[in-house]
Amino acid sequence: MNTPYDIAVVGAGPAGATTAGILARKGFKTALIDRRSKIGVPIHCGELLPTISELYDIFPRSKRLQHLGNIPKIFVTNKTTRTQLISPQGHVVEFKFGTNIIDRTKYDQYLANQAFDAGCEIYLKSTVISRTTSNHLELRSKNGPTQIDAKIVVGADGPNSLISKTLGNSYTSPDRNLSPAINFIMSGVECDDNVVQMFFGKNIAPGGYTWIIPKGDSMANVGFGIRRCISNPETSLLNYLKHFIAKNKIAAPMLKRAKVESRVGAIIPVAGPVPITSSDNAILVGDAAGHVMASNGGGIPTALAGGSIAGHVIAAHLHRQVPLNAYDRIWKYEFGKELNTALSTLRIADSVMTSDSLTHVCMRLAGKQFLEPLIRCRLPAPVDFVSKTFVRAFNATVN
Repeated sequence: MNTPYDIAVVGAGPAGATTAGILARKGFKTALIDRRSKIGVPIHCGELLPTISELYDIFPRSKRLQHLGNIPKIFVTNKTTRTQLISPQGHVVEFKFGTNIIDRTKYDQYLANQAFDAGCEIYLKSTVISRTTSNHLELRSKNGPTQIDAKIVVGADGPNSLISKTLGNSYTSPDRNLSPAINFIMSGVECDDNVVQMFFGKNIAPGGYTWIIPKGDSMANVGFGIRRCISNPETSLLNYLKHFIAKNKIAAPMLKRAKVESRVGAIIPVAGPVPITSSDNAILVGDAAGHVMASNGGGIPTALAGGSIAGHVIAAHLHRQVPLNAYDRIWKYEFGKELNTALSTLRIADSVMTSDSLTHVCMRLAGKQFLEPLIRCRLPAPVDFVSKTFVRAFNATVN
């Protein structure tokens, strides 16, 4: 059966559901398509969202995030006030940083239900296997092959987005640009519920970091992301994480009685925004657009903001023929600079993360004064200068 829609949104995460909800509420015939059997399951992230004040500090030009980031309290399982960055040898840099730890399963379902209540049609267990330039979609679904036509298609289908590929995007170096990740939900964790911890080191999480994010009630997200261009190809992701849980001198005591309640793998795009995020009849949002802070893998705020921008631009396009590339101008203004800074931060880290000794010395020398701005997507000095200074400082220390 061929069903015509004004908009077909592929992917029901925060970006896609936000887009679909806006357009359905404006009266457009909208489809929301997701390959999972249940929205929000499994969850592929640490469930951390900065507080409203932190979002304003990080993204000062995105006024919409002050509204979108105001998550209903029912979905907040814990609040943290501090973040610790921990070097390979255990040097701790701590600073104030407010976050809400959210129940992503329930929150994702809430966003999708809002779209459904507004009239959006939801296709579950449905995978888009092809898209033509005229937005004819072929789906493989629980009810057999399905065809959908739409005036506009929104790609919210993750880092390996089929919709993105049909626009001409590709990752030429996946081992460098895509970060495989594993996340455990663990019970019986003996951690400080006020503190998010991020552990760095080639033998801990090569090319990335390992996190302990407290969910409250002795529960925590314990996971990590790496990049294969730096990691040992003979070591599996699971073995890296198990070694960290059992052997890390700071983490192991907190996790010695912990039990793994669930586990999930994911891919995180860490190459910055993809080159093409809109065409004359398609838009990319969220991970599909590369709207992830490359330095820390955070993507919920930019998913919500990008989904909101996409929804309003598409509505204006269908009402008044506003060109869809207005989407590009708006997202670049609201959070493009911060995404570029996060990518620059990752490139700085690339110059030191191949060595645990260099990583430890640079983190100790940098301290709170330098590392805290990086978490907030700001560079306190020119990138090349900082990188070269760290390398010179390390050489002076070891020689």
